[in-house]
Amino acid sequence: MPRRTKTPAPDLGPIQAMWQLGGPDYLPLRLLLIGKLIDLNIGRLLAAYSVLSVAEWRVVAQLAVLRTGSVREMARQACVDPAEVSRSIASLEKRGFVERQLNHRDRRSPRFALTAAGAANFEMFRPHWKRLQKALVASLSAAETRATEHAITVFARACLDFLARHDSSQPATE
Repeated sequence: MPRRTKTPAPDLGPIQAMWQLGGPDYLPLRLLLIGKLIDLNIGRLLAAYSVLSVAEWRVVAQLAVLRTGSVREMARQACVDPAEVSRSIASLEKRGFVERQLNHRDRRSPRFALTAAGAANFEMFRPHWKRLQKALVASLSAAETRATEHAITVFARACLDFLARHDSSQPATE
């Protein structure tokens, strides 16, 4: 049976010391660092190729996929404070990227949709977003990609369950 050689871990430069803390118990910290690094990369791409902030991009991307959404729905789906979504919506609406629609079920909670200008901005930035996505997974094999997807899905479920057990205002299954 051939011996498999372990691929050395890449040098992580400025985050190397933090990354090596605590072993497997510190996986949540590592995931948090990865999330911050992704936000930094998106922020730089947006600064170069768009007029949107990261928070505004989250709203535009959700509306591009879902077509409409309320502030509360978008905040819950992105796991961010509703105030952040509300500020982004106000800015996007003022600049003509988002339009307000009457919510017949709940008049206090309007729905929002992209305007033609908002959709065009999404389409203009989308190739840069896709390039980042591809770059981030380029060195993973198909098996590693499937395993990572499974592992982070299990991790997300554990986070939702922990929230539900420790904060009755957070839904566990939405």
